[in-house]
Amino acid sequence: MTAEPARAAEPPEARPEPVAPRSTPGREIAAIAVDLVVPVAAYYLLRGVGCAPGPALLLASVPTAVFGLHQIVRHRRVDALAAFVLAVLAGSVLISAITGSPRFLLAKGAFFTAAIGLVFLGSFLARRPLAFVLARDMLGRTPWGARFDVGSWDVHWAGDAVFRRAWRFATGLWAAGMLADAAVRLAMALTLPVDAVPALGSALSVVTFVGLQVIQQVYFARVGLWASLAGPRPVGPAD
Repeated sequence: MTAEPARAAEPPEARPEPVAPRSTPGREIAAIAVDLVVPVAAYYLLRGVGCAPGPALLLASVPTAVFGLHQIVRHRRVDALAAFVLAVLAGSVLISAITGSPRFLLAKGAFFTAAIGLVFLGSFLARRPLAFVLARDMLGRTPWGARFDVGSWDVHWAGDAVFRRAWRFATGLWAAGMLADAAVRLAMALTLPVDAVPALGSALSVVTFVGLQVIQQVYFARVGLWASLAGPRPVGPAD
């Protein structure tokens, strides 16, 4: 018997690389509605049917808590942001129950934004500031990621002082803005009429976000950040 010639090993089937989920307008609108619109609308609806401020604030917080739990269950991991929101909400409820005042529930937004500001501030000690990390992650999940070549940002960071200065400025800007926002929220929660605070808090969120974005984008345009990212891709050091 003659031995059959050995067959050449077939190359392994290429597996597609996992693709990060892309953001969609629907998801973004849903997140904004849950965080800003739904709780405020629920609060004033409950107040309109005779519910006391404390229970109304507590019930109006249910959509936020459900959304946070849904994020944890859906992704099968404890998301740090969702866990923090739930912890702040639980702490505010506990303190309000002990003191009998709804103002700690009103102040939960101040604790949340203060923590965000401190995280931005603390990120100056990390390898990359938080504004850089968040922008790269968010753009990478959208079609804008290809236009601004987020894969080359580490190369820009290593060789472009203007690029580094721009993201450090943005990180400092958001740190200062979030801390200022927290101070205003706390003052509103402790001094203004209870029924006025939920609506004013949502308005403050819009003003803070839009104001910081405008300042950031004006600065980015002045230093030519987006124009440089949309231009030719930088060449990294040879391996």
